[in-house]
Amino acid sequence: MPGTVLDTVVPNAAEPDWDLRLSDVVAERWPAARIVRSGNWRELEPGRCDLVFSVLYDKIIGSSLIDSTERIINCHPGRLPEYRGARPVNWALRNGESVHGITIHAIDRGIDSGPVLAEAVFSIWPDIDEVADVWERAMRYGRLLISDTLPRLDRIVPRSQDESRAVTHFSRDNAVLGDRGDWTRESARGRS
Repeated sequence: MPGTVLDTVVPNAAEPDWDLRLSDVVAERWPAARIVRSGNWRELEPGRCDLVFSVLYDKIIGSSLIDSTERIINCHPGRLPEYRGARPVNWALRNGESVHGITIHAIDRGIDSGPVLAEAVFSIWPDIDEVADVWERAMRYGRLLISDTLPRLDRIVPRSQDESRAVTHFSRDNAVLGDRGDWTRESARGRS
């Protein structure tokens, strides 16, 4: 968006070695941006930013930040409201879905329950695809969705989620995922 300044970035505390490291990219491309390496959203100063954009952030953002920020949105790697919470790609494959998606939504006090601003839906093949395959597909669609959505953000009318279809998945239920709990079914078999 024209005139937008990247002020502060809070990467997940333990950035993975196998994926893009947000702190490295930000330090190189936006050297004036502050990086909160602790990964703790609580280190953001209330009222400092007009927009907070959570992209694959793995923590629940609390009401103190929600209440003090003009607009706070999230990019979630699942379709909403059916795949709220943890590991939506894993759950979609375990459930035998033929489509999956990535969603940008407003953050409210619930878990991935805020109004939807944009979504991209794509085919998946649970008999063929591994979690890693669908994750990569979600990231490709996510990059497009973010670049298409942000310039239009002020003109998008949010759409409420249908609570009658809502399902929230929690980390405590990960054992139920079985061989879909890891990036590939082969890696799950290798541990048994």
